[in-house]
Amino acid sequence: MTVFISLLLVVMLVVSMAVMEVCDRSYARTKMSTALSSAMSSELAGYNRYVFDRYNILLLDRNKSGEGEGAMENDMEDLLKVDLGSGFEIENLIVSGVTYITDDDNREFKKQISDNAAYDLVEYAADKILEKTGGEDEPVDNKLIGNMEGDISERQSEINAETQAADSGQSAEEDGASGEGETVEETASEKEEVTDPRETLKAFTKAGIAGLLLPEGTELSEEELDTASLPSGGAVTENDMEIATDFSDKEQMKKDGKRGNGWADNLVEKAEALAYARGHFNSLTDKKFDDTVLNLEMEYLIAGKPSDGENYKKVINEILVIRFGVNFAYIVTDAEKMGECEALAAALTVEFPPLEPVVKYLLAGCWSYIESVADVYRLLRNHKVPYWKSPTTWVTDFESLAHLEEISGEDSEETGLDYNNYLMILAALQGNKLENRMLDLIQINTIKNSDKSFLIKNCITAFGVNVDINYKDRSYSYHEETGF
Repeated sequence: MTVFISLLLVVMLVVSMAVMEVCDRSYARTKMSTALSSAMSSELAGYNRYVFDRYNILLLDRNKSGEGEGAMENDMEDLLKVDLGSGFEIENLIVSGVTYITDDDNREFKKQISDNAAYDLVEYAADKILEKTGGEDEPVDNKLIGNMEGDISERQSEINAETQAADSGQSAEEDGASGEGETVEETASEKEEVTDPRETLKAFTKAGIAGLLLPEGTELSEEELDTASLPSGGAVTENDMEIATDFSDKEQMKKDGKRGNGWADNLVEKAEALAYARGHFNSLTDKKFDDTVLNLEMEYLIAGKPSDGENYKKVINEILVIRFGVNFAYIVTDAEKMGECEALAAALTVEFPPLEPVVKYLLAGCWSYIESVADVYRLLRNHKVPYWKSPTTWVTDFESLAHLEEISGEDSEETGLDYNNYLMILAALQGNKLENRMLDLIQINTIKNSDKSFLIKNCITAFGVNVDINYKDRSYSYHEETGF
């Protein structure tokens, strides 16, 4: 009996010790897991509040506001030590599986933009632009070019036939015609009185169209960015979205007419990003914030140049490209205006009539450009301009550049686009450079207003932790992941 009871007590003691050991280990694991989750949550709570409040983007500075590499690990070790208390020793802690906001072409940034759009139930301005334009993003198409070439060819054939008929009907009497000298003098005099509007246009373009259009009192920032040090790396596509304003080359004019084509699909694809940009960044006509590094932020998203002045000039040229295509597509259908161009072309080509039909269309291009300048002049002064013109909404003649301030035109709340609508169209054409340049602006404004050590390249949205903890000479390993 004594032996039996002794054995029973030993068994109970062993079982009790085993249960206590299991409970102790379970307690340790639970405490470690809870402490690790708490430490990781504390890290997430350290998101950059300026960026969130200003731009609705959640991100965490991997370097803890300039503390350097390993700052997160050190911070979490300190938090774990406090939460675990005595008896626990942190052997190793590594932050792993980090997701940067710029990974995979800014995937995380784009996702947060999309989440904001869904959460805020944004009514995309892109939809309104497509509605007002009918999505017609190729006003100068192959059909229009074909009709123009056909008209030129037909008219040149008529002129050649008329010239041949006139030559064959000449007689020797014309040498003795008494009034010939006077007639030649009158013709020469009339020719001298004809002013080629393309020459007038040269005077304005030489002085700088963008400067002519800039509203009085506009404040351009004097800051000049070091774009190479920004998240975008200063990547700029040096395309030639600009009109050749001499209007002396028909082929060049045809190319210019098509330069603004093909933006509708991009507008749909970038709808959420465009709505986000429109709501968070300044433009020349819409100043939301007074503390930005650049004043023309939307313009920077399009041009990517170091200064407001350069961005303004590039954007104005590109809006002129879009307006030129639409205006040219209209003017060639307006019989009255084309009649004026034909009459002027005939006067300018009196010495070589076969050039008349070509010059007629070059003059139509010149006039379309003048109309485009007037359109942009009004857009910059917070007017809306109808996308498609009509006899009642066409506002210029060949002399209008000299008195743009007198042009009123017709605003159309229903069908007109404003300056910021055109910025969205141009921004849509930037592809992934759009999000890169948004991050540029977020970085420079955060540095100016909140944290001088802030760099987008250090910003993360998710991370994992591998940790080894010693408790009573036993090592426990954990891996957990978290993110916004």
